[in-house]
Amino acid sequence: MIIKTLLKSIWRYFDVICIVAATVFAVCGFFMLNFIAGIFSVAGALLILALLSELIAGSINRKG
Repeated sequence: MIIKTLLKSIWRYFDVICIVAATVFAVCGFFMLNFIAGIFSVAGALLILALLSELIAGSINRKG
């Protein structure tokens, strides 16, 4: 019962976990290429994160 509840809560956020993991690996890869590329990839990742958070906040406001 506890495991089933835990898996339901993890599955609800599975997409977000995958996106965050992919972003972390991409940024690490860019830092391995070059420090300047790593800095720009952090900036790009933060821009995408900000855009997605605004889209999520907008969709929540429309529903409620």
